[in-house]
Amino acid sequence: MKNKLLLFLCLLAMQLSYAQLVPREVIKGKILADRMPIENVTIFNISSNKGAVSDHLGEFAMYARPTDTLYFSNVVFKSRLLVLNENDFKVITLIIRLEEFVNELEEVVVTPRTLTGDLMKDVRNMKIIDMRSNENVGQIIDLQYEADLQTTPTNPGVYDGTIQYGMDFVKIGKMIGKIFEKDKPEKMVFTSSKNFQEAVKDKFTYHFFTETLGLKQEEIGLFLAYCESDANVNQLLAVNREIDLIDFLINKSVDYKKIPKD
Repeated sequence: MKNKLLLFLCLLAMQLSYAQLVPREVIKGKILADRMPIENVTIFNISSNKGAVSDHLGEFAMYARPTDTLYFSNVVFKSRLLVLNENDFKVITLIIRLEEFVNELEEVVVTPRTLTGDLMKDVRNMKIIDMRSNENVGQIIDLQYEADLQTTPTNPGVYDGTIQYGMDFVKIGKMIGKIFEKDKPEKMVFTSSKNFQEAVKDKFTYHFFTETLGLKQEEIGLFLAYCESDANVNQLLAVNREIDLIDFLINKSVDYKKIPKD
């Protein structure tokens, strides 16, 4: 049993070494999604560190050999890795199929109280809240009336326990309470349950990466992987952090362009 395992490992090592000696040749491919060609897809040969971009027909051509690993990336479609074998070079055109990103809706909770179709019954079951009532009451309470010749709001001869034009300690207490409430840490709510790369691709268009950040087609996937290495990057996906996320991507793009590309 040990001899057979040793023989298998030797044959595998010989095959891999032979594959490394085989010169690279041109391989042609076509990228499809639901039978439709996809343009502007970045094809990066990780083994040879060379890249290409698909044209308007979804076609591309590049040098490769068996055991090379190709990486396909696009802002709209899911990335894919493909390890080439000898059969891929026997076809005239290699067909590559990608899946489109789908914006999944958040979970919707349906309460048992639903409409019955009876208009009068549904109206009686509805809970109506006048959002202006609290505001109107506050305005009435804050309004100070002055006595005139026709009316007298209060009887000045009777002490009712209040001081006219005095300080409202209840309102002052509520204002102080709001100050301390602001110091409480808010629960972080995220805008997406996806990972950083997929969430950023859903938020921004292709032109944001190429025009605003000044990145090339083949650099978008590698740039997002470079950003994801930051330890605090997932916190930028929280609600009301969109401006911080944009500033982070712009600053990271400047640092990314300084990295040697050789």
